[in-house]
Amino acid sequence: MLLNNFKNDKINEECGIFGGYCKCGDIAPYLKCALLKLQHRGQEAAGICCGGEKQTLHKDFGLVNVALRNVKIKGNFGIGHLRYSTFGDSRKENIQPLKVSYMGEDVSLAHNGNVSEARAIREKFERIGEVFLSSSDSEVILKRIIFSLKKKPSLWTYEEVAKCLEENFSLGSYCILLYLPNRIMAFRDPFGYRPLVFASCEEGDFVASEDVAFYGLNVKRTVEILPSYGVEINESGYEIKKAQESKNVCQCVFEQIYFACAASNIFSKSVYNTRYKLGEILAGCESKKFVADVAIPVMDSGLACAIGYSWALKIPFHLGLIRNSWMERSFIQPEQNKRTKNVLEKFIPVKSVVEGKKVVLIDDSLVRGTTSKEIIKILKSCGAKEVHMRSVSPKIVNTCLWGVDIPTKEELISYNKTDVEIARQIGADSVGFLPLERLSDVFCGNIWCKKCFKGDEK
Repeated sequence: MLLNNFKNDKINEECGIFGGYCKCGDIAPYLKCALLKLQHRGQEAAGICCGGEKQTLHKDFGLVNVALRNVKIKGNFGIGHLRYSTFGDSRKENIQPLKVSYMGEDVSLAHNGNVSEARAIREKFERIGEVFLSSSDSEVILKRIIFSLKKKPSLWTYEEVAKCLEENFSLGSYCILLYLPNRIMAFRDPFGYRPLVFASCEEGDFVASEDVAFYGLNVKRTVEILPSYGVEINESGYEIKKAQESKNVCQCVFEQIYFACAASNIFSKSVYNTRYKLGEILAGCESKKFVADVAIPVMDSGLACAIGYSWALKIPFHLGLIRNSWMERSFIQPEQNKRTKNVLEKFIPVKSVVEGKKVVLIDDSLVRGTTSKEIIKILKSCGAKEVHMRSVSPKIVNTCLWGVDIPTKEELISYNKTDVEIARQIGADSVGFLPLERLSDVFCGNIWCKKCFKGDEK
């Protein structure tokens, strides 16, 4: 997270992490391959840190194949990070992993999430003369650990680091990878807002944001790291440990709805099955008078949703928009004007599918409405008779404090607007949303965070 925007209630990161120990002696190719599979989680920059006792860092802006194209570093141990920021301050110093030398030893950190206490801790350090090289709260975490333990990183224990996190960052949402000399430590916060999964493989032991990162490895065991737990990995093996006292679990529904890869299992649920089910439920909420000629998904996260929707209503399903796979996700572009331009470059319409048709367009959510507005323009320019927008999420009417790129309320297209007003603004013939009460058909219980759908409710 970029600290200069925290006070404005703007959230700045949703990242991907991967790390572990490789038995073959060179983890760098595994890091790069895993980050490619997690590319959907961050597309501004990528970095890896590899070695043993000594660590070598390589990081740069761009997609994985660009940022890591000239990597020549080696080592058994390593961590990798994909960065997604949404509000400027794009400096190389903010790209992770963050690496420092302390008492003659290297230590590096990769972090997904944000921590509320980071700003106050940063200000305390600055008042005693400490200097920060980045504007990231990840640097605050690393500096706070070093300041608390005051000894060589090789002597740090898992319990000491866990205690430091608990005492200083109790309100944050985070998954953290810490690379010490010949050791990897991983921590998931007590709320469990972000996913973290471990895999023991023939090639080594690894931990990642999503289990899709392990595809292609010879996996022997996969374990979801539970909230307040973590894992320590070294040459001898691994140990899953409880790091902190448990709290009320609060898992982000947007991991399932949008962020995660459809092939992943997040929070012990299949992402693909969840999105398919949401599409089915949304279809069941339609008026019997509503009829469409073709159902079209907004790729990629809307694909499974549209399949479920179309099959439930027996509407023909087609790919009316072909996604340019070389383009970045428009939702996680750093600036609004880039998002608009990105939509035009990312989607290629199939005129034969939409021309003269009454189209129902299925997407995972409506946030700002920018992408939807441009897509509807594209479809109508190709001769679509009508375009009806449907979202498998309820209306997003509130901001998020825990790491999802949701802007101020005034920027949210659904904030204080009726369906008719939203349709008019994006140029649709109608819009429809999953009713909030039906979200519980898939996300039942109190373990799910739905604050963004609930206005100013606590």
